[in-house]
Amino acid sequence: MTKIVKNLIPVAIIVAGLIIAGALVFINKGEISDKVSGTLSPQQAAEKAIDYINQNLLEQGTTASLVNVAEENGVYKFRLKIGDQEYDSYITKNGKLLFAEGIYLEKVSETQPKAQEEYTIGNFSITKDEICKENEKPIVYFFGSESCSHCKWEHPIVEKVAKNFEKYISFHNNMDSDADQDVFLKYSTGGIPAVVLACRYYRVGSGEGAGEEQETKNLTALICKLTDNKPSDICDSVQDLIGQIK
Repeated sequence: MTKIVKNLIPVAIIVAGLIIAGALVFINKGEISDKVSGTLSPQQAAEKAIDYINQNLLEQGTTASLVNVAEENGVYKFRLKIGDQEYDSYITKNGKLLFAEGIYLEKVSETQPKAQEEYTIGNFSITKDEICKENEKPIVYFFGSESCSHCKWEHPIVEKVAKNFEKYISFHNNMDSDADQDVFLKYSTGGIPAVVLACRYYRVGSGEGAGEEQETKNLTALICKLTDNKPSDICDSVQDLIGQIK
């Protein structure tokens, strides 16, 4: 199969075309498909796809890397990065069929009114969902990967803030973990980092724009709102922000 040559055709077009063309090769390639049986984990399937792309579709010196992966509509959707560009692709759960994009056959009627999404401090979306708890404590979820630079920025901040609420929340620290996929898929379309605060507030993306200090305060205030201002020594310092939360 022809390798990708830089500067001749836009990378996005050639990658999409070659991945589609390579789907049948991938499904019949002995060293890959013959060893696959049953369902792979999202990480395993995505890494297999990335390996195939690097070995068969890209010219020497150009490599694709995995950004994130999640289950979506019965397949795994993964984001890959080539140079400065990122692309979404898909692979079947058994790791045998790779394809570049998905087309939804069920379209929402254009006349159907869309719900206006509400936001609060830290650019967190507000839901009307019931607060999710574990052992009577609000659950704080973090979803991310070491391969994602924004996740690596956000992760220690969330960990530090969560530690201040050890007795009052249940922290699900899903860094490079496939746990809680039902929650992840409900509040994220596959993007990371994703922070879900007791199913009431959620955000896909980091708080880098606000800076570490402000991100720490925003997270603290939102969690205080969920714990009824406990512990008081932590929550008293962000009362001004708590008052701004919708």
